[in-house]
Amino acid sequence: MELVKPDEKYLSSYAEAFEEDLIHKSDAVRAFGDPDTIIEKSYRYEHGIDLKPGYVKATMLWLIDQGKFIGEIGIRHELTPALLRFGGNIGYKVRWSERGKGYGTKMLRMALQYCKSVLGLRRVLITCDDDNIASIKVIEHNGGVLEDRVTNRLERGIVTTRRYWIEIER
Repeated sequence: MELVKPDEKYLSSYAEAFEEDLIHKSDAVRAFGDPDTIIEKSYRYEHGIDLKPGYVKATMLWLIDQGKFIGEIGIRHELTPALLRFGGNIGYKVRWSERGKGYGTKMLRMALQYCKSVLGLRRVLITCDDDNIASIKVIEHNGGVLEDRVTNRLERGIVTTRRYWIEIER
């Protein structure tokens, strides 16, 4: 199992996850981006090319297990006032067919090491909806300490957001 930057050799497996998402989340916000543009989009975010106002550089990593795309994790290199309320440094998604198998916890653990060794981050903020039990477990299993809950007005409505900090081991 490894975290890798988006790569053409895993694109067909990524596309399968995208299709799963279309089936299972037909009325919700999609978890994964368009397979035709995801590699270029990831490169642009990492290098800060043509970012929308308020967006920051971010590194996307894919969790691959035995050649299969399992999920992705995005690491924002810095925090804006908006990201301090909602979004934080890290966001992650596990493909529909692989949920509930511990991959989210493993992926976050691996990403924290990347944050430390490659990006030089020592502390990261991760947020999740107050009712997202799976994410709460992933974050807390990786040392997340709940700072507070805040109310956010998002496109999908008013959401209570949990804000967790993780101190990355030195």
